[in-house]
Amino acid sequence: MGVYDFEVLKDDAVIAAGQTIALPDTSAAWPKIAELAKTFDEPGRVKDEAGGIVILIGVMALRRCANAVSTGFRPHLQVGVSGTMLKQQ
Repeated sequence: MGVYDFEVLKDDAVIAAGQTIALPDTSAAWPKIAELAKTFDEPGRVKDEAGGIVILIGVMALRRCANAVSTGFRPHLQVGVSGTMLKQQ
């Protein structure tokens, strides 16, 4: 279990900071990132309790993340051997 801070950036300055949230691991941060992506059109980062950046994500990736979390489709987990997308089952 770790404690993470969520920040939204504009020109390398923090314009919004989410609350500090205790999560079992960094993968549990993605639903919160997707929620922030619906509100802000700026990149963001997640820091651990030591202040280290554990996730740094751009605007386009934020939008894709928000879409993937809301639909349940995770294209990064669905790539075939040839690099083409597989049909979701």
